[in-house]
Amino acid sequence: MYVSPSLGEALAARLGSAEREPAHGELSDREFQVLRGLAEGEPLKSIAHRLAVSPKTVTTYRTRVFQKLSLRTNAELVRYAIEHGLLSHN
Repeated sequence: MYVSPSLGEALAARLGSAEREPAHGELSDREFQVLRGLAEGEPLKSIAHRLAVSPKTVTTYRTRVFQKLSLRTNAELVRYAIEHGLLSHN
């Protein structure tokens, strides 16, 4: 398929300027709350108490966060939160 140089430049400019939403934009509000709590070092039981849910529910949210963000460890989660400015500043 042939693409003219002007069309190729226009397509490249359009692709280059399209900003992608960060992966954490796909998280539900609860998943995001769990992400922030974990990244700030809050224990699961404390997160569960604060959100008025069971620790098992927090574990489920944690699993979803890890899947959606393609993370494997808590260290990766903390690094992700820092890189994206998700930690609260006291």
